[in-house]
Amino acid sequence: MSEVQIFSGANAFFMMMTYGSMIAIAVLGIFILLYLGNRGSKKNAGMLDDLVLDERQKNRDGYTSVIDKSRFLGAIGVCATDLRPAGTITVEGEPVDVVTEGNFVKAGDIVKVINVDGSRVLVRQI
Repeated sequence: MSEVQIFSGANAFFMMMTYGSMIAIAVLGIFILLYLGNRGSKKNAGMLDDLVLDERQKNRDGYTSVIDKSRFLGAIGVCATDLRPAGTITVEGEPVDVVTEGNFVKAGDIVKVINVDGSRVLVRQI
């Protein structure tokens, strides 16, 4: 059976109706989105703008993305967990998440903080 016979007659009509319906739905959807997005004259008046967060978290309001850990630089701590190579140490009674230079360190061993870069605290076993 050739391709001409497969898409002839009733099949061709139904295929044309299906494609036409899909195109009509796509165009209608675009018009609806444009209407909802541009509704109203002032900023944030459109319905779609209700889905967007306009607020910003500012440092002056007390929001910070990284806690300053530079005060631990040079501090001596005790491993609370095994460092493989990441884990937790205790410095002056406060737990600190750390990373070693690559060596595994057992819990209970003593380490020194040798570098602080943002929230990454690097330690070396002493």
